[in-house]
Amino acid sequence: MVNQEILPSKEAAFELLKKLKVPYQVRRHSLKVAEKALEIAYKINKTDVDLDLIEIGAILHDIGRAQTHGFKHAIIGGRILRERGYPSKLARICETHILGGLDKEDARFLNLPEKDYLPNSLEEKVICLADKLTAGTKEVTIEQRFQKWFSKYGKTKILMKSKRRIEKIQEELSSLM
Repeated sequence: MVNQEILPSKEAAFELLKKLKVPYQVRRHSLKVAEKALEIAYKINKTDVDLDLIEIGAILHDIGRAQTHGFKHAIIGGRILRERGYPSKLARICETHILGGLDKEDARFLNLPEKDYLPNSLEEKVICLADKLTAGTKEVTIEQRFQKWFSKYGKTKILMKSKRRIEKIQEELSSLM
């Protein structure tokens, strides 16, 4: 059993992704998200931020893609980490990174367990933003990321809400730099 307060090392986190057969491209994406998240976090100087949690959380944020690439990957990722005894703050990062976070209404619409999956902690917000700024292994803007989704799915209510949420997160984090 893993100590529920201690984060795994970067190497152990990455090995877990391999062990669970998270696809190679997703593992590469996760490393890029970790780089971007740390880049954002290093600029935050008006408050404390847990750099280790950001790095490990970003590496593990898509662990649920070992089982699905749908929205449920966030919930599955949280479950995988909890079942293995990892800190709940890592599981929360998995659950809150999709889109700009999901509220109860969004969760119900997407047939997820009905609760808020909104990033609350600074670390959750940094990883959520870094994930939106990383398409595959390529750095993109929020505008580019959402344009791709709008082209694919249309300007749906949930995507519009999500874009506003992620822009708000970006503004909040910028105010801490």
